[in-house]
Amino acid sequence: MTDTDSMAGKLRVGDLYWRKVGSNGWTLGKLCAFNEDTKVADFGLVDEDSGDMLRQPPETIDVSEHPLYPANPLFSTCADMTSLHHLHEAALVKNLQDRSALSNQRPYTFMANVLIAINPLRYLEEVDKELFIGKQLDKCPPHPYHVAESAYRQLCTLRPVMQNQSIIISGESGSGKTETSKIILDFLTVRAVAPRSDSFDDHSEPEVTTATPPARPSLTRGTPSSRVLSSFSTRDVSSMLKEPNTVTLGERLMETIPILESFGNAKTHRNHNSSRFGKYMRLQFSSRHYELTGASIDTYLLEKSRLVHPPNGERNFHIFYELLRSRRSDLLTLLHLEKDDPEALIASFHYLNRSSCTTSDLLDDGANFAKLTDALLMVGIDHLQQTDLFRLVGGLLHLGNVAFDEEETTEGLSAVLAPSATASLEAAADLLGVPVAELSSAMLNKRITRSKGGRKNSIYYLKKDARQAAYSRDTIAKSIYEIVFSWLMRQCACALEYNETLRDVLPYIGVLDIFGFEDFEPLNRNSFEQLLINYANETLQSIFNTCIFQAEQELYLSEHIHVPNNVDLTFPFALPGQPLPPPAVTDAPLSDRLNSTSELITYVDNQECLNLIASRQGGVFATIDTVSRLPGPSDRKLNERLHTLFKRNSCFPLPHPKEAHEMFCIVHYAGTVKYHIESFIDKNNNIISAQFEELIEMSRSRILSSQPAASATPSSQIKGGSVSQMFSVQMKGLASELEGTRCNFIRCIKPNAAMAVGVFDRNSVVDQLRCSGTVQACSVLRVGLPTRILYAEVVDIYAPLVGDEVYGLFKLNERLFTQAICAALRFPPDAYRLGDTRLFFRTGKIDLLDQLLNVTSVDPAMPKLLGRYVVKRRWISAVTKVLVYKHWERIYFDCKFRRSAIALQCAWRQHRARRELASLQRQYQIALKLQSWFRKLQIMKAFAGRPEEKLSLLHGLLAKPALPKGQKWLLTWLGPLQRAMYVQKLCRKACVAFLVKRGFLWLYETVRKKRAQLLLQTQIRVLLAKRRLQELVRKRRARDHWKRAILGARVSSLFLRQYRRVHLERLEKAHDTLTAENAALAASVAALSQELAAAQQQRDALEAAAVEQKRLLEERAARIQALEAQVPKAKESLLSRVFRFFTCNSAPYDLEDDDDELAERTVSECSSVDDPAKPTPPSSTTSTASTPSPATTLAAKHARALSTLVKPARRQHEGVWKISRFVF
Repeated sequence: MTDTDSMAGKLRVGDLYWRKVGSNGWTLGKLCAFNEDTKVADFGLVDEDSGDMLRQPPETIDVSEHPLYPANPLFSTCADMTSLHHLHEAALVKNLQDRSALSNQRPYTFMANVLIAINPLRYLEEVDKELFIGKQLDKCPPHPYHVAESAYRQLCTLRPVMQNQSIIISGESGSGKTETSKIILDFLTVRAVAPRSDSFDDHSEPEVTTATPPARPSLTRGTPSSRVLSSFSTRDVSSMLKEPNTVTLGERLMETIPILESFGNAKTHRNHNSSRFGKYMRLQFSSRHYELTGASIDTYLLEKSRLVHPPNGERNFHIFYELLRSRRSDLLTLLHLEKDDPEALIASFHYLNRSSCTTSDLLDDGANFAKLTDALLMVGIDHLQQTDLFRLVGGLLHLGNVAFDEEETTEGLSAVLAPSATASLEAAADLLGVPVAELSSAMLNKRITRSKGGRKNSIYYLKKDARQAAYSRDTIAKSIYEIVFSWLMRQCACALEYNETLRDVLPYIGVLDIFGFEDFEPLNRNSFEQLLINYANETLQSIFNTCIFQAEQELYLSEHIHVPNNVDLTFPFALPGQPLPPPAVTDAPLSDRLNSTSELITYVDNQECLNLIASRQGGVFATIDTVSRLPGPSDRKLNERLHTLFKRNSCFPLPHPKEAHEMFCIVHYAGTVKYHIESFIDKNNNIISAQFEELIEMSRSRILSSQPAASATPSSQIKGGSVSQMFSVQMKGLASELEGTRCNFIRCIKPNAAMAVGVFDRNSVVDQLRCSGTVQACSVLRVGLPTRILYAEVVDIYAPLVGDEVYGLFKLNERLFTQAICAALRFPPDAYRLGDTRLFFRTGKIDLLDQLLNVTSVDPAMPKLLGRYVVKRRWISAVTKVLVYKHWERIYFDCKFRRSAIALQCAWRQHRARRELASLQRQYQIALKLQSWFRKLQIMKAFAGRPEEKLSLLHGLLAKPALPKGQKWLLTWLGPLQRAMYVQKLCRKACVAFLVKRGFLWLYETVRKKRAQLLLQTQIRVLLAKRRLQELVRKRRARDHWKRAILGARVSSLFLRQYRRVHLERLEKAHDTLTAENAALAASVAALSQELAAAQQQRDALEAAAVEQKRLLEERAARIQALEAQVPKAKESLLSRVFRFFTCNSAPYDLEDDDDELAERTVSECSSVDDPAKPTPPSSTTSTASTPSPATTLAAKHARALSTLVKPARRQHEGVWKISRFVF
């Protein structure tokens, strides 16, 4: 706030003043006493509601340290804040607070041509559009309909060049931007079909209310949710669905709003329905009847990071909660969402439960889903496409539940799917229409493609760790959601029938709903998103400065404010016998009158800040891109680079040294903002790998497959470009388009952070006014001429009071009449300016306007003063003409006489100058001769008696190629010395000739001898060289022979080593194979040992049975006794033979030939043991008639098995032995 805002005029005791408390607070009080010498005042606080002073002693303040700002009259508000008597921050806030009070609530207020909208946080009674359509806007109250009607009329105005319109709506989250844009769109869709009135007389005069009218009841519309479709639809949705052919373009346009809100809005700390993207909607009209023919929607900076990382205490996008609370069991079953409890279902998804906020008291997700499906049908998205759309939404939820574990591999820690994530992965792949293996590989593996020379590309896969896999999962999810959002925008564009080919031909009105300035310090940190948002606001602020302040300058230009036109009735020249009067033009200093109109209004240009952020020659965005392309980029390197490059920039102040390593600061138009550098590099990266793109391309979903191949994002025009680069291009394109239109501004203000109805938080409102540039605009307007009134109004007030006779003297010249009134009221000429149609007052001269307007009767002398003013003006005009003629006549004769006098004086001065020049030339020649003679005497005197120095001087003179004229006398003076030098020169020449002759002869003789010596030495050297050459040739041949021999030996040795290595590898492989086979045979032997043990047990059992049979076979006792001697012998033979089989001891016989015989003898012996009554046969062959016992059969079986196993074992051992002998 400038000093001109404070104490506008002299402080007066008893008046109300505002005193600033803290950074944003204001206190109203009355000035009880004031000492002009000490600047000390007694300030008593006043109750703003009643106007009474509070019962507490006044405060004593120093006005020089705590300035006071005059307050406007209480209990009165202004619809246009430029009409306030005192214009400063406290006056603005007080006027907005009074107008937004619940009783007789008027939330809209103008500030010049800027509409300030205070969010009422409730639904008010809808204003009739007919009050604005075709009516005089100066009689209409402030409302978004007012702005929309003004823009439509300007669009319809006939001009040589088409003037498109734009309405820029800005404000912080929760300030009502979306609702205001709905009101604008609703009005324009109705206005485009309404009959157009030709009476577009728009004189935007301030609406001043001196008393509060009776309160008008406000009607609420159901739940205070901003997502109420029926409040802006002109027809019932069900009827529109039944009759799709009768749906108008305006109705389809309004039905796109629920779609944008479901997929682009979310619940935040500041707003339950916050738009997480910016949008610019163009309403295209016909060029003849100005009917709505099409519309388009451009989106900016969708907050994709909210999908995977919703802030704590906030929700994800509305569509997820609406889908899960839709109670559509068939759809939920199709999407693998089978739980009956929606809350439990929501809590089971990672993307929804990580923010600890899943509900909103002001939103009905189930009802909003039904409205969403109806809206999708309205824009041409049928049920089949809706199913495909919701499959992708459900697939993103399942994809978020894919978790990863880490395991140690040869490549280090590698990510693997968690056991619980298999079902989620399969569900996500099914809903997204991609193969499970490809989706898993895209998250777990990184593909690297390399090509060398003419070879084909080589593809390598690297394992990712768990963090990288989760990052890839989130990247895929964000890319798919962005594709879904862009597909919806394309579908809406098709439904809105925007004619792109006639874009530059058909007129349009653009409605921009953009995010407001953000500074989360000190409660939270400002990051990369805040930098982009604030850059967008800087761009819009630049447009605001151009449009608002330039419009004010154009008004001054059209009114010719810079022309000195309010003059005192004084003569411009001195009358005879009178002193020179003061200048006639006293409205402003001469420098002010001669300056251009642009100097009437000065404002702070934020172009330097824009260049700092987005300049192509090294701005912040360009620096981020440069550091991102370096090897090993990091946020720390980026912060150091920024501080190094911009430390001398006035918009880049250095933070505290303790914080300099983690943040940087930028001075914006709304204040200095601290940005924390964390994650700048990652958030700026918009490059999607080819692996992800191929995954999306192979999807079976029609939505993903319909994505244009040129780009993965709706606004990306540069392949692989960064987020900052693309957003900068978008903002520059948007600014270029807005600058080509006539801009209308709406500043939305949130009354309190808690979104409570009827609460007006001054501190919060002041912050928003400063961030929106409103306070700055008021400060700038104060430097100009903010108070103005039409001449017609002055005439309407004073003409009836002075009478038609007096007014007739001015010949219907309203401007002259107003000037006479100001002179009659003795207004200071420097307090006002006269335009062509308006009277402008300077800042702080509102009391003069009150004096001019608040009049019920005039002074009886007023008519005489006005008549005298006219007569005196006419008389002064006539006398001025005569005096001007006399002055010009006198000037002419004076100039003629002066020319003649100048000619005579010139001739006399020429004659006198010639005589003086001749005298001076004679004196000069004499002086030169005397000086030359005197210098010669001095030189001769100096060289007297010094022959050596004379000789040196003579040498120096002779060495010069040419002597000046003044030095030639020296050669005459030094003539004798010169002749002596000539004789010496001849003598020296003769001596030199004699010596040269003698020297030549000596040199000739020396050279002849030298040549003879050289010839002899050459012959000797040639002979020695030939011998040396022959010796070197022999040595070279010997050396080459030995090199070849050594090389052959090395090759042979290398071949043998290689052959031995290969042979050893083969032997090692054979040895390993045999070792494995031996191990298998050893296992077989162990098994047979177990079987033999079982056979021995059976044998023991048979022996016990034999002993038991002894009692039964007493009659054979004699035979048994006879054979007792043979039984032990047979047993020992059997055991020895079995032992030989197991130990492979083939000493008694050859196993290869006698295996069958061994088996037969073993069976025979066993048979003889089992039946001792039978005699042992003499041969080894057993009788075929006898029936073998079980023991005999078992023994024979074991014997044959042993013989079968022993033969290959012995062969293998013999082979191993032969191989070992060969190797070693």
